[in-house]
Amino acid sequence: MGEVFGTPSVGRDDKATAVSPVTSDAATLRSIALKAGADDVGFVEIGRPELVGERPHIENAAAWTQTLMSFVVRMNREPIRSPARSVANLEFHHGTDDLNDIARSIVRELEKIGVRALNPAAGFPMEAQKFPDRLWVVSHKEVAVAAGLGQMGIHRNVIHPKFGNFILLGTILLDAKVDEQSAPIDYNPCLECKLCVAACPVGAIGPDGHFNFGSCYTHNYREFMGGFTDWVETVADSKNGQDYRHKVSDGETVSLWQSLSFGANYKAAYCMAVCPAGDDVIGPYLADKG
Repeated sequence: MGEVFGTPSVGRDDKATAVSPVTSDAATLRSIALKAGADDVGFVEIGRPELVGERPHIENAAAWTQTLMSFVVRMNREPIRSPARSVANLEFHHGTDDLNDIARSIVRELEKIGVRALNPAAGFPMEAQKFPDRLWVVSHKEVAVAAGLGQMGIHRNVIHPKFGNFILLGTILLDAKVDEQSAPIDYNPCLECKLCVAACPVGAIGPDGHFNFGSCYTHNYREFMGGFTDWVETVADSKNGQDYRHKVSDGETVSLWQSLSFGANYKAAYCMAVCPAGDDVIGPYLADKG
């Protein structure tokens, strides 16, 4: 079934005005997303119970939103597994750039078929003027889970049943109903192996599943937002260069310079690196054992 469009209305000047599509074909939309480079796609109607908390934020960004298209893009696994932060961060940065380019391409193709659409950023830049309150336009994780693209692991990353947690998430807001809704998967791909618990350098993930957001945020996002403002205050409070060097090591200063020059770097992600979940990730191992 192709796209079904509303009947054009006639204004007072008797000129026909196009109406947003009433219903769009999920297969067509999925094909557009996959052709643009997405690796999996799902659709969630904005009235779904799973999005109750997100709905005000979504409608603030685009009041006309009727459906959310969630999609995933695979990352290269071995760079994420590298203990060299430069290698892992290149993958994160370039992977996010690719995802945003894919989202932009999807929106362009949707516009061509008459579907109004908007693509919030996959990560940064965000609505920084709202700091320290919520900065992101839409919670990609919540939408992805509702769209059947995975479930949350105990490390608080979405785990795709095939690709594991080596994915990045994107969301497109659509001014259209979609004829086929996605449903959350009925199991959690998380193996509860607790490797992420052992790998976390600051103990943010508890063996009982408890997650200390503050510990993760303070360490992993050291050169983002709060950590950066802390550094600025340290500079401002220092009496001179020697006093500053007593407070901040040369390595930390250069690391901050690198983040300002090339993009803020994540200090961890070891929880992702060790995660064995996902058919593509653990499949070869199981095949050998079989």
